[in-house]
Amino acid sequence: MGSIPFGMDALRDCLLSITPVELKGMGLLAQQPHLITGTARLPRETLVEAVTELVAYTGRCTAAARHLANLTPIPLLTASVLEFGA
Repeated sequence: MGSIPFGMDALRDCLLSITPVELKGMGLLAQQPHLITGTARLPRETLVEAVTELVAYTGRCTAAARHLANLTPIPLLTASVLEFGA
């Protein structure tokens, strides 16, 4: 079986192709940056929804990072990272 060359450019391209997560809170901040200073008025329901979504997303990211940290490494015998030699 032949080797699969894999370089940093391919990894960067792969990661850049991932669609960003659209979070309501981040969208609100992008539209109205003055929300950070507390001078803007938002309906309470909108603010609660945005904060709840951010907290839930943070929890999912934390759980995923914990899971990834505990995975057993799997050797990739047919892949080579070009930057580290063949």
